[in-house]
Amino acid sequence: MVKLKFIFVGKTKESWIIEGIKHYEKMLSNFAELEFQIIKDEKIAPHVSEEMVLEKEGERVSKYLNKKNFSFVLDHKGKMFSTQELAELFKNKMNQGQNEFIFVTGGVLGLSQKVVNSADLKLSLSKMTFPHQLVRLILLEQVYRAFSIIEGRKYHK
Repeated sequence: MVKLKFIFVGKTKESWIIEGIKHYEKMLSNFAELEFQIIKDEKIAPHVSEEMVLEKEGERVSKYLNKKNFSFVLDHKGKMFSTQELAELFKNKMNQGQNEFIFVTGGVLGLSQKVVNSADLKLSLSKMTFPHQLVRLILLEQVYRAFSIIEGRKYHK
């Protein structure tokens, strides 16, 4: 069975986003075993640089990364895929024997460059900027849609 691990920096606070995440978690569980890892975000303070915040969060994230899994990081400089192309990527990787995938989304400041550079694929959802909590919901919906395509379900149309 396919395993999908989602690593999110910081708690999701908006109730409507939490409900959306639960919705897609339930729907995705028909296709894959799911795991969610919430990484404590670092407090942003005037005397602490953004780089230091990202580095500390990155250290926490790195503990949950595994090189045997195919890893995606969400990054504004990443590659953009159509949903169909994302489905094809999953399908190709699974045909090659890869069935464990990790997705990492950053907090308010994004992700450390070390975490970004460690990924197998840097993924961008859009040229637009979205709040980091909303990105989680969009990501889950798109992964669900991609697996619907792979399974030949009608949802994606």
